[in-house]
Amino acid sequence: MMRWSAAIGLILMSVLPVAAADPSLVCFGNEPSWSVALVAPDTARLSLPDAAPVDYRGAASRIDALHERIWRGQAAGGGPDLVVLLREAECTDGMSDVKHPVIARVSLPDGRFLAGCCRVASGTAPEPAAAAPDTAPPLQGPVWRLTSLRGVDATALAAIRPGVTARFDGGRLQAFAGCNQLVGTYTVDGDRVTIPALAGTMMACPPPAMTVETAFKQALAGTLRFAVADDRLTLTPESDSEPTLVFASAPPPRLEGATWEVNGFNNGRHAVVSPLVGTTLTLAFQNGSVSGQAGCNSFRATYTRDDGHLTIGPPAATRKFCDGKGVMQQELEFLAALESTTTWAVDNRGMLDLHRADGERVLMAHRADK
Repeated sequence: MMRWSAAIGLILMSVLPVAAADPSLVCFGNEPSWSVALVAPDTARLSLPDAAPVDYRGAASRIDALHERIWRGQAAGGGPDLVVLLREAECTDGMSDVKHPVIARVSLPDGRFLAGCCRVASGTAPEPAAAAPDTAPPLQGPVWRLTSLRGVDATALAAIRPGVTARFDGGRLQAFAGCNQLVGTYTVDGDRVTIPALAGTMMACPPPAMTVETAFKQALAGTLRFAVADDRLTLTPESDSEPTLVFASAPPPRLEGATWEVNGFNNGRHAVVSPLVGTTLTLAFQNGSVSGQAGCNSFRATYTRDDGHLTIGPPAATRKFCDGKGVMQQELEFLAALESTTTWAVDNRGMLDLHRADGERVLMAHRADK
């Protein structure tokens, strides 16, 4: 009896209010296109295609043993609960090849049940102050490719293709750890960089990728001394004299000189959806002009870029009408998404990744000429 009591006690102790450290999430799905934004511990905003967004007030509890948490709340006028079950496991949205860190199951107040994925919300927590352009720390800007990691065999590190990378940009850190994509923040004080725990996708990969990734994540955390010289970055723990991580500056990614075919784009309702069957969305950047196909019409717009920042002007499109179901609506959503772009990057797989100011993805695209 005492053993059962102890076991029950441990389970009950694990079902606790979610800690403030848990990341804010935006959960979403397709067919229908819906989203639940969990951007504050006590608030969830439900968005459905057939209704205005509704805010619910409630709270979440966690079951640590199952890596799950459940959020439950009511609208201002009362009524049935909105229930969101969140499981920390790899999730594929079915519309792109992006892996998300959380599986979502949502029970709506009207009895409907939805399934989808969650991404870590951007722009919901105070952002670290970015250094002024003339005082930007030297580790900021380039994509750094890992060349040495203490405790990891050089052969295992060299086997990671296309390589373990990190990029520091205005207080945001993006990395590829050998298997998973990582995102987080950082702050710089003199020659020290402080990196809180990073969030990321949760894929499982065969050795040596997971061995390298585990060591990389452990090393790229806390407060580290950094030094940059001759296109080489070293990161050294404060309590040590030898660097743990050594990087070399990678060649800069190319935006121009390619035709990009879109795998998924933001439909304006917190969801990245793939193009309709039978349609192709493309874009090509050259000499300050971006042009391509929007699924029915061709389009053209101006653009300017500065390192990872990208501004695209209002697109002008031809005026052909296509009668396929949803084709014209898709065109409107795609062009609106394109105009919202503020940053660009090419990830470790060679995919073009555009984002808007609030951190939501605009689109992902692969090179069509490869």
